[in-house]
Amino acid sequence: MLTLHDLVAVPDFGLTLVSGDGGAEVEQVLVPADPDAEWGGTPMERALVVADPGRIGRPDRLARALAEGGAAGLVLAGTDAGTGRDPVTDPGTAGPLAEPPVATVRTAVAAAVASAVTAAGVPVLAGPHPVAAWRELAPRVSALGAGAVRRGHARLAGLLDRLPVPGADERSTVRKLAGYLAEALDARVLVHADGEVLAAVPASAAALAPLLGTPPGSPQPTAAGDFAQTVMLAPAGDAMLVVATAEPAPDRVLVAYTAKALRLAVAGLRERRVNGAVGDALRGVRLSAFQLFMTGHAVAAQRVVAGIEGSLMDSDTARVFILDCARAARDTVLAEAEHTLAERALAIRCPAYRRHLIFLAPHRTSARAEEGLHRLMDTFADARVLLGGSLAHPLDAVPDAYGEALDCLTRAGRNPDRIAMATRSTGIVDVLAPEAALAWATHLLRPVLAMPRGGGQILETTAMAVEFEMSATARVIGVHRNTVTRRVRQVFDAVGLDQDAILDRVVLSLAAQIVARYGSADRGGRDADAGTVPDLHTLLSDPALRAWAEKALRPLADDRRDLLRTVREWVRHGCRYEPAAASLGIAAKTVRSRIRAAEPLLERDLIGELPLVPGESEHRLASVRPLAVALYATTGPGVPRPPLPGGRA
Repeated sequence: MLTLHDLVAVPDFGLTLVSGDGGAEVEQVLVPADPDAEWGGTPMERALVVADPGRIGRPDRLARALAEGGAAGLVLAGTDAGTGRDPVTDPGTAGPLAEPPVATVRTAVAAAVASAVTAAGVPVLAGPHPVAAWRELAPRVSALGAGAVRRGHARLAGLLDRLPVPGADERSTVRKLAGYLAEALDARVLVHADGEVLAAVPASAAALAPLLGTPPGSPQPTAAGDFAQTVMLAPAGDAMLVVATAEPAPDRVLVAYTAKALRLAVAGLRERRVNGAVGDALRGVRLSAFQLFMTGHAVAAQRVVAGIEGSLMDSDTARVFILDCARAARDTVLAEAEHTLAERALAIRCPAYRRHLIFLAPHRTSARAEEGLHRLMDTFADARVLLGGSLAHPLDAVPDAYGEALDCLTRAGRNPDRIAMATRSTGIVDVLAPEAALAWATHLLRPVLAMPRGGGQILETTAMAVEFEMSATARVIGVHRNTVTRRVRQVFDAVGLDQDAILDRVVLSLAAQIVARYGSADRGGRDADAGTVPDLHTLLSDPALRAWAEKALRPLADDRRDLLRTVREWVRHGCRYEPAAASLGIAAKTVRSRIRAAEPLLERDLIGELPLVPGESEHRLASVRPLAVALYATTGPGVPRPPLPGGRA
């Protein structure tokens, strides 16, 4: 809108603001023939009234009419203005004006009129043009007003393009609004909320920060020579807009509407912060519950889940699903998953692998959870996400379910639909004679099981560490890596195995699996009769195990690329490429390529692709373990067996 300041800035009008608010808006110019006449129903709102002060016989009456009609101001035509003190505005005479005058009129008559009109709260201007000239100037003022309206509409239209929309980044919206306001008004704009600067346009606008504490109101002069006003963006006063312009009265409509848009954006940002804090807290609780499940504290984990998810985990068994987000943003996938799988599964950010999401679903909802995950796969298909899932396991065997899902995830990339679910297949522990297997495992692990405190928990941690690697285990169960390292060293030293040798880890993990399946053979702490405890060679020489092993290795035996011999030498040399290559008389690169070729035939990933800490094994123990046992059980006379501790050459 056109303001008094705009008119004062036009040299042809020759106007000077004597008193009052120069930001008053002007829509029209009225040049009455008799300023003392009754104004009655004459529309005077936002009108600039022009009168010869010599023809104003009743200043008080005119001042009252101007104030009641909402006039923009009074122009004292044919009047000069100066900058010296005038008796009318001197505090020692008629009293001070509401604010310091911009100029003073020189004639006594004009000063008397100015005093009366100013007292009524109406701005007063002085100009040298007579009344007759103003009748010709009036259309120019109207034209300027129309142009100002058009510019105002254009500014508001531009503002519409920058209004906050659902789902938009509120910080970006605040910056866009502040930038637009600064450009439209050639201003410095600062937006501040909750103790931080959300936008400063240009960067020098940050210097306006000391003005944040000033109350909203009329623009105040700044040290930089411009005029700054503050606008509250929140009732508590903890969100403010500061606008500094060269003129003391910028486009009030644009400032007001921009402030409204900023209020919406700031409110949205605060709501997002609150929701984000609540969401992060809930996710933290879910992670804590999952870590309790992973450490065998199923009852405590169920109690934790009950506080946030009700009876979701009131179940005896559960399945674990792991989703690799691949190229998709994990938090974006997580938000969609939480919506899709509400009341079906616990959604957890994997603490070990940054691309993974873990879903723990009770048996009764696992089918619907799997359906929801398939839909999620379709939603993020372009990102090439992967999904692996376990069979149903007891709640105290969630670590087994997690390992099963992780193994499936490593195979999912080879499937067209990028999904792999565990199937009920026969494993080593299923084939071994339970009593003999338990006697051997208990005998090997007795130094750990007999520990006075926490032997079982230490063994569980070690079993996870050799399965998933120490750094990943530490993050998954929520303890420091040094703690996991200490427990692993303690277990391996107690049983006399080398934690750095992969075949030693195979033997320990096999024993831990047997104990986890059947429990301890001697819960009273007494050692079994040495004559009744088979050694590992005897255990793995069982005909049933040999039949299982031959079936498992048949795909390699039928292949023409000599894969079985290569894999045998690779395992025999501790899954190291250089010694295996030297034994076979081929390049180490060839050994690795053949191991890769064997993976799809065995339906196992022998070489891990998950991000591990440097120095930790790259091999997937869950796949190497059955392979090493199968190779040991099928090795004929005269052929070296994999050197499993406790076995025979």
